[in-house]
Amino acid sequence: MGRIVAVIVFAFTLSAHEFIYVLAFISSTAEKTISIGVPTELIRGDVFFWQSAVVFVALPIAIIFNLFLGRFISGFTMGAVRADAWRAPVSPSRG
Repeated sequence: MGRIVAVIVFAFTLSAHEFIYVLAFISSTAEKTISIGVPTELIRGDVFFWQSAVVFVALPIAIIFNLFLGRFISGFTMGAVRADAWRAPVSPSRG
C-alpha cells in the first residue's frame, strides 16, 4: 500500500509542477499545452470564484500531504540503509 501512495504522491507532484511552470512562463495561447490552455483560455467567468474553489480543493490535499510527510520520507529512506550497517562489528572469538 505504501508503494501505491508513493507513486500517487510523485505523480501528483510532477503534474502540479508542470501546470505551475506552464502557467508562469508561457503567455502565448498557441504555445500552451491542453492542460493549461483549457483552464486559462476557455473558462470565463468570476475569477474570484475559481480562486476560492482552487483553495478549497488544494487545502485539504496540502494538509494531508504535510501530515503524512514524515511517513513518506521514512518509507523512502528505509530501503536505502541496510540493517547490517547499524550493527557493531563482531570480533571473532578466540577459543
